[in-house]
Amino acid sequence: MAFKPSLKKKREPESTELNLLPVMNLIIVLIPLLLSVAKLTEMALLEYLPPAEAAEGAGAAPEEGGGSGGEQTNLSLLVNLAETGLQVSMFNKVDPGPYFFEIPLKPDGSYDFETFNARLWDIKQREVGAPIGVDSLVNEKTGRYDVFPVYKYKDGREISITAVGKTPFQVVVNAMDVCRYRSIDGEKQELFPVTLLKQFQ
Repeated sequence: MAFKPSLKKKREPESTELNLLPVMNLIIVLIPLLLSVAKLTEMALLEYLPPAEAAEGAGAAPEEGGGSGGEQTNLSLLVNLAETGLQVSMFNKVDPGPYFFEIPLKPDGSYDFETFNARLWDIKQREVGAPIGVDSLVNEKTGRYDVFPVYKYKDGREISITAVGKTPFQVVVNAMDVCRYRSIDGEKQELFPVTLLKQFQ
């Protein structure tokens, strides 16, 4: 014989809430751990200038006797990464001579950047010469003034780079790096740090 259940033993069901504290503690510990072992992508910015307007083009070419005339205002230094080698031009010259020459490829088919760097140093010493003063410009990133040397040529710190269309971009970047500085006795000497990328053929 079954007994009737007592009405006094009836209880309201208790509401149970999830305890998220252990999970939150675990996440707080995991986030710094994952950040410490994660390999973050490193990015580098390579500054260059777009091509100048044609109206700002090069000045008159110097006489064959020398390129250091007082009336000359633009060096118009350009390097072309051609299929046969590195073609270097000054004063918009395209005829073989002191202001246009080509550095052939190495036997393995790569560009001879070592010789190119040495020839740029010669151009810097012979054609550009020593600074005639200093100038300053506001750096948009830092808000401070950057001081740089001024030469007898307005573009004494500039070099333009062109290349054939199938030239790998890394080769262009390597050429830009070679144009910036020359290492002499462990010290970096400025060459042409302002690089302008012109039309790729």
